[in-house]
Amino acid sequence: MAEENVTNLTADVDVKGTIKFGKVMKIEGKFEGELESNEGELIIGKAGAIKANVKVKNAAIEGRVDGNIFASERVVLKQKAQLIGDLQAKTLVIEEGVVFVGQCNVNPNGMKPEKQTFGEVKKEEKKNIISR
Repeated sequence: MAEENVTNLTADVDVKGTIKFGKVMKIEGKFEGELESNEGELIIGKAGAIKANVKVKNAAIEGRVDGNIFASERVVLKQKAQLIGDLQAKTLVIEEGVVFVGQCNVNPNGMKPEKQTFGEVKKEEKKNIISR
């Protein structure tokens, strides 16, 4: 990864708002809001802590995320990462030592965020299995 293609939020940075990025975003500081990139990769470093909903192609988490992650491809939760929120991805890698509290939907066949909603329960017809 070429250094000029990486947007860095260093440990001394505290940002609130919405960030849309194209290539690679690395966060070592604090962020609160929304993060979005159709083709980009999000890296949350060991010192990084975000309160955000995330929509990216790929994500690698070493720090803390409070919020939901939607990745159209891959999410890697590295050792000592903390994710408090729901996750959707084609591929998920979880290393030993990760804290993950939330729902997980991993589907190698892919998914679209507008068709997948956390907390949505499909209603099924109830059938009378036992008749008396």
